[in-house]
Amino acid sequence: MNPLLLRGARVDGRPVDIAIRNGRIERIGAGLSPTGDAATLDLGDRLVLPGFVETHIHPDKAFIADRTEGLRAGGPTAQTLVAALKKSFTVDDVYRRARRVLELAVRHGCTTMRAHVEIDALVELRGVEAMRRLQAELAGVLDLELIAFAQEGIFHDGVTRDLLREALKAGLRTLGGCPYMDNDQRAHIDWFFETAQTFGVPLDFHADSADDPAMLTSDYIAEQTITRGMHGRVSLGHLCMLDVLEPAHRARVVDRLREARIHVISLPATELHMKGRADARRTWRGVTRLGELRAAGVNVAISTNNIANPFTPYGHPDLLRQALITAMSAHLGNLDQLAWLPELFTTNAARAIGLEGYGLAEGCRADLVVLDAADAAQAITEQVEKLYVIKGGRVVARSTRTSELAAGRSE
Repeated sequence: MNPLLLRGARVDGRPVDIAIRNGRIERIGAGLSPTGDAATLDLGDRLVLPGFVETHIHPDKAFIADRTEGLRAGGPTAQTLVAALKKSFTVDDVYRRARRVLELAVRHGCTTMRAHVEIDALVELRGVEAMRRLQAELAGVLDLELIAFAQEGIFHDGVTRDLLREALKAGLRTLGGCPYMDNDQRAHIDWFFETAQTFGVPLDFHADSADDPAMLTSDYIAEQTITRGMHGRVSLGHLCMLDVLEPAHRARVVDRLREARIHVISLPATELHMKGRADARRTWRGVTRLGELRAAGVNVAISTNNIANPFTPYGHPDLLRQALITAMSAHLGNLDQLAWLPELFTTNAARAIGLEGYGLAEGCRADLVVLDAADAAQAITEQVEKLYVIKGGRVVARSTRTSELAAGRSE
């Protein structure tokens, strides 16, 4: 692997050079000289961030919006629509659609991804086979971690639990539950904790996606995390219900999440599309309280979730786009907030999935994104181009945007 010198990078508001060797950041400083065998990229004072990290995404059911109807008043739920389609998913079908997702994600700056793979009586292990094939094929371009995920619940048939165990035995490194898909949510949660402990894997739950406080489970998940000593090894996606709890109740739940060191992953694009459809009085948006969680010391991240399916028909694997959606929907658009929003899809996201050797510091893996901007606020508000995506010290994607404004003529 040839050494690489990034000249004229902007990091933490200052111009620096970044020397890369053997896939890692060797030095960061001003006026670095290239070694004789190093290639040089002149960045022209462009912003450099650590590689983007997708923490909650569903490539196996992407690009199926054209196969079914969308959501409508009185119509089927997104879960029902997708479940009907999963019966006909083949390995090659999942492979083709998921590969499109992964390639787009890389082009948009993603260097590491943790993806859900649905396992149930409908699709069985066909998605696992397709995603493991992609995992091998894209090694060196994208680090892909797979979650054995039970979208349909685990108590409706006699095979899903065994299939989940089989997937973990085959090498999937995370177990994913969905409590609200079973009538007994606590029994669902208990099974996942027991199974995760048996296999020694972390947990990721789709949790508290509804707006009824009586359905709350994040407090019980936090309690089990603490009781079982799994601090820092549990993630919760969605967590919409925090938005409807009374402030005192919400503060108690947030405090338990902090104590359990639970990672919260918000999915704003999906919440904006899915929530508040049945309420004639208001349009509830369902984006969790990211600012409050962050201020309380909870590790928070954002991710794409769904791509071109009934859950999010306009979904697209671009975390810079998700940052803009987050800023608008979660009241995080002030300049000081725009400055830290990239944490939610870089350092915080890496922490959520236990990614080691990650970051923009000497000794870290050289997984980097060069953005056509001077700072994070400009990158988010202008949705700038990702000029270079660097994985392990190698440029794996590059993009340019060219436009020309015709000069006006006066008569």
